[in-house]
Amino acid sequence: MSKKKLEEFIIQLSEDSELKQSYIENPTAVMQKIGLEKQEIKAIMSGDKRQISAILGQDAELVITGIIHLVKK
Repeated sequence: MSKKKLEEFIIQLSEDSELKQSYIENPTAVMQKIGLEKQEIKAIMSGDKRQISAILGQDAELVITGIIHLVKK
């Protein structure tokens, strides 16, 4: 996965209410649609910071926090 692709996805989630609602209803389908790989989706869905960090590096905490924050709004 491109880190850039994930960053763009998080920005889209914050700006597009329909995408956000779709993500809340079926996050796996939305992540598949934007092109994330199975292992990446599995890591994000697990919430396991170690798995996510292995994929994203030090930005993992920011990604996790961003997604959680967007979904709770």
